[in-house]
Amino acid sequence: MRWDGTVEDWLETLGAGTPDELPATATAAIRSLLEYWNERRGSRDMPRRSDFDPMDVPRHLPGLLLIDVEGVRPDGIGIYRYRVVGGNEVANRGHNPTGRLVEDGFYAASLEEALAHYDAVRTSRRPLYARVTFLDERERPVHEDTILVPFSEDGTTVTQILVYSEKLPWEERSSL
Repeated sequence: MRWDGTVEDWLETLGAGTPDELPATATAAIRSLLEYWNERRGSRDMPRRSDFDPMDVPRHLPGLLLIDVEGVRPDGIGIYRYRVVGGNEVANRGHNPTGRLVEDGFYAASLEEALAHYDAVRTSRRPLYARVTFLDERERPVHEDTILVPFSEDGTTVTQILVYSEKLPWEERSSL
C-alpha cells in the first residue's frame, strides 16, 4: 500500500522561537537544538552563524544541514545551496549534495515542500518545526522530526538556515 503523505504532516512556524512552542511529541534532540539556538541569539531575532559552534552540539552533527540563502528568484522563491551536509543526511539521499542547489539534492516528499519549508524560515525569520512522513525517491518510508532555524549576519536578512532532522520509528507515525 502506498502512503500519500497528506494526513500526518505537521508544520508549525514558531512565533517566538522557544522550545515551549514545540508540540509535546517533539524529540528531546529537537528541543535541545532549539534551546541552544535561543541561547546563541540572546535578545536578537536570530544569531549569526559565527555564534553557533558545531562542537557544542556533537550529538546533532550527523543530522545537520547548513543551507546558504543565495538570493530570491523573480517568482519570489529563495535560492538555496547546501553548504554542510551531515553523514546521516548523505546516507539518506544516497549521495552528498554539498555545494549543490536544493533543487539538485533535496530529501523531502517534493521539491515544492522542501522550498516551502526554507521559504517559511527565510520570510518569517523564525524557526520552523516539521514532522513529516513520506516515501523517498527510492520508495523507502521516511518518518522524521525536523527543526529549521535561521542565521543572520545583519540581524534582519536570513543568510543561512540550519536544519536538524531525526528519524523516528515507523510505528510512531500516528502520534502527532
